[in-house]
Amino acid sequence: MRLLILGGTSFLGRHVTEQALARGHAVTLFNRGTTNAELYPEAEKLRGDRAGDLSALNGKSFDSVIDTSGYLPPIVERTIAAVRANVPHYLFVSTISVYDETGAPTLDETSKVLDWDPALEDATEVEPKHYGRLKAECERRVIAAYGDAAMIVRPGLIIGRYDKTGRFTYWPQRIVKGGRVLVPDYLDFPVQVIDAADLAGWMLDLCERKAHGILNGTGPEVSLTLGEVLDACEKFAPPGTTRELVAEGFLRAQKVNGWMELPLWIPRAAKSEAMMRADLTMPLKAGLRFRPLGDTIKDVLAELDETGTFLANQSLTREREAEVLNAWDKAKASVDG
Repeated sequence: MRLLILGGTSFLGRHVTEQALARGHAVTLFNRGTTNAELYPEAEKLRGDRAGDLSALNGKSFDSVIDTSGYLPPIVERTIAAVRANVPHYLFVSTISVYDETGAPTLDETSKVLDWDPALEDATEVEPKHYGRLKAECERRVIAAYGDAAMIVRPGLIIGRYDKTGRFTYWPQRIVKGGRVLVPDYLDFPVQVIDAADLAGWMLDLCERKAHGILNGTGPEVSLTLGEVLDACEKFAPPGTTRELVAEGFLRAQKVNGWMELPLWIPRAAKSEAMMRADLTMPLKAGLRFRPLGDTIKDVLAELDETGTFLANQSLTREREAEVLNAWDKAKASVDG
């Protein structure tokens, strides 16, 4: 298969590129060459900018394109215009965040998605509060152009090797350092995650058979909770590691943010559980499979060993954790006294 990857050198894109090359596909990467440009010398590399110069794509033909880097609808539309005549199949990586989750017990591929706001047409950056709405409109424009040749994949929280966001890596990397670990007391918060390697392999399967439609892309097959994720991480913890369960109300009072500072935790008051309860009936039928969570944790910890640095760059720092735990101890002592 002649495969065009838009991006291909960062996180999910790296997994897609590596596996595509391992399968023997002819891989072409189109990107600006600013991130990990030295990777994958065996792949063809086209330089350009989706927001600007797309001329490197002129006259190039491929069997399928995987779009791992589309966030703004006009830019996705420009890219489609550049490839539509010569690329018959388009797989767009969207997000579970496109769903309008209000009151939803679970989310399947037929659930309502967010409406478009024309005021966002001229957006040049992706603000978090508009992320889902922008991705939903990107989906609509891919489908409008490609119809039955469009494959939309809606991942949940993507985890694993090469992730620099800290949205999952915080927990194994923090727990392996041992000591007293601050943990929100919402241990039954539902968790859905997918290893980027599993997602990448499945997307390649979909491209190889020219699949079309819309599919959720998260997991695992058996539901997890925050407590179970921590249990899995603690299998790698040094002796003496302990959890300190801290009340959600106290964390909010201390201005500790859920999701980014303490990943996989969103306070009960936010009522965001539906985003971690996506229906997997259709993706499982379409061949999505998952490696054990412990294997993903091993990958994350191996990367930590290789770099020697703490990668969770947006999460709670050790200093901030100690500060909150100290305040929690004082609060408990005051109540006990």
